Amino acid sequence: MAKTKLPTMKRRMKRIAVLLIPFIVATIVLSLSFVPADDDVAPGPNNLRHPRASAADDAALAYIPRRVVDTWSRREYLVLLGIPSTDDEARRTRRNLQRSKCWRFPGVATRANDFTGAMLVLYVLGRHPSHGYDYSAALLEEAAQWNDVVALPMNEGRVTTNKTVGQYGSWGDEANVGIGRKTYMWFDLAPRLFPTARCITKGDSPGSAGRLNVVPGSSTLCKRGS
Repeated sequence: MAKTKLPTMKRRMKRIAVLLIPFIVATIVLSLSFVPADDDVAPGPNNLRHPRASAADDAALAYIPRRVVDTWSRREYLVLLGIPSTDDEARRTRRNLQRSKCWRFPGVATRANDFTGAMLVLYVLGRHPSHGYDYSAALLEEAAQWNDVVALPMNEGRVTTNKTVGQYGSWGDEANVGIGRKTYMWFDLAPRLFPTARCITKGDSPGSAGRLNVVPGSSTLCKRGS
């Protein structure tokens, strides 16, 4: 029986090999045909040479003067802190509180010191539904005054719960998805705008205001390479 089974198994293996060889060859040919050119290795907007990346960057910096962007390019920041926020009065009040208190500490780069310091703080916003998915006049005025507003080319999600600023709970699925998109877009955008920044991170609009040791704490972590 063993002698009978052995030739049978060999024949089966040969059949499998005959079927596999064309499949392997076809797979290799298809793989080689889809290898991208060197200039297009990065997909979509993550590629610095991709036109969509340039358009997205220009939109995000629409309300920041060119001279400020040029100043940033000459600086080497240790910490780049992006704070997702929203275009409403409650959050605007908190942003102004941070600017008038937290970001006056030594080491924070702001318009007042010509953006010189170890840490640059930028507020990251999307277009809010309460303003018809456009940026409000109040935000444009705020951006012109402080030069620290990144206006992402995206729409915020609608709040579908009764939660208010400072309350525990969820804003609803749409708003939560918008928050996630802002975070993703910030971490996608920031390395292109600040390629020399040692650490790129994000904060919370309400939470950062009480953490006055954020500069030395972040600097220590970044210097350690954490």
